Amino acid sequence: MLNIKEVDWETFTKSQENFPQQNFLQTGQMARLQALRGRDVSCLLVFEDETIVGQLLVQYRKIKRFFKEALILHGPIYSNQDQALISQLIASLESYFKKQKVAKISYFPYVIETIKDNQLQTVQSQLNGELIKSFSTAGYQRAFDKEQEMIINTQFVKPLETIHTKEELLENLIPSVKRDIKKSQAMQVKIEELNVENLDEFYHILQMTGERKGFSIQEFDYFKSIKEQFKEHAKFMLAYLDCEAYQNYLNQNISSFETKIKELEDRPQKKRTKGQIADAKDQLRSYYKRQEEFDHMSIQGNKLPLSSYLFMCYGNEIVSFQGGNDERYMNFCAATLIHWEMLQYAINNQYQLFNFYGTTETEMANAGKGNFKFKSQFGGQLDILVGEFYKILNPVLKIIN
Repeated sequence: MLNIKEVDWETFTKSQENFPQQNFLQTGQMARLQALRGRDVSCLLVFEDETIVGQLLVQYRKIKRFFKEALILHGPIYSNQDQALISQLIASLESYFKKQKVAKISYFPYVIETIKDNQLQTVQSQLNGELIKSFSTAGYQRAFDKEQEMIINTQFVKPLETIHTKEELLENLIPSVKRDIKKSQAMQVKIEELNVENLDEFYHILQMTGERKGFSIQEFDYFKSIKEQFKEHAKFMLAYLDCEAYQNYLNQNISSFETKIKELEDRPQKKRTKGQIADAKDQLRSYYKRQEEFDHMSIQGNKLPLSSYLFMCYGNEIVSFQGGNDERYMNFCAATLIHWEMLQYAINNQYQLFNFYGTTETEMANAGKGNFKFKSQFGGQLDILVGEFYKILNPVLKIIN
């Protein structure tokens, strides 16, 4: 049997990046954050002789009023895919949890089973069979929550190992995304990183998005604690409209097209010239319309928040964890610009994976709707994780469950 030892969150932090399944949910920082929120958490190291071969952050919660469940979200993390080690790990942890009077164990490993392309065609399947077999042999039931209420199990990711420059990254994008980036920049959308003092700008947009899409969000202090615990590894990014610069942009384009139309009208009216005048008038009308819409916004100040996201920069990946948009200003393509900026940050800092994280509404993809459409336009693949493995240890809970 392997030896299981409970440690403090600082000790847990020292070895948490030594494993291929490393992720920000299985960190000492997250343990500290959850403890400060009043959650019952435990940091466990797994030893084989004197060597750490695995570790896990456990969250305990009450179920059916009287029973204790051990939740391991995106864990455990361990040193290799050897089935013998995995089987020992499962058995040793089960023995440990029984001593802790745990009635139910629920694992949600950060391990991929299926990979699909951005057209939702299967590229690889039946991956990590050793892990699945080990849990099955140990008597664990398997479940897969399509709603992803407990934890993310389907995520869209963009591998970056072969992309090293901004030019290569841009070349890798589809034309519509390139146009949206160019459009957003031309309209004077700017990006800034928020600090802990102004996270309310992020939270306000997240609240609006949650209400619009019908999902619940954590309390404000949760996000504040993320920034305090993860520091520079938690980046709250805001896209906003520079209103003065946008007004100048409108004025310049209106003036430019008015001048162009006058010059064209002063020329001999050939067929080509008439076509150019018609095109210029269409463009001018579009800028008049934008000006009218801008005037009706009744904006206070020079900064109009458009979109905001929290990115977790941990291990070899950047995760677009949570965020959203002010629906009134979707035409500014602000979310696209934020992700473009963070993709550049990822390659500049040698991250190997950009993780768009929880991807739902894949059934709406063919209709061109849902968050899969937004995420897949950047190129990449859909990773489907193995799901949940759970086992009820308490005989009474087995009867009433």
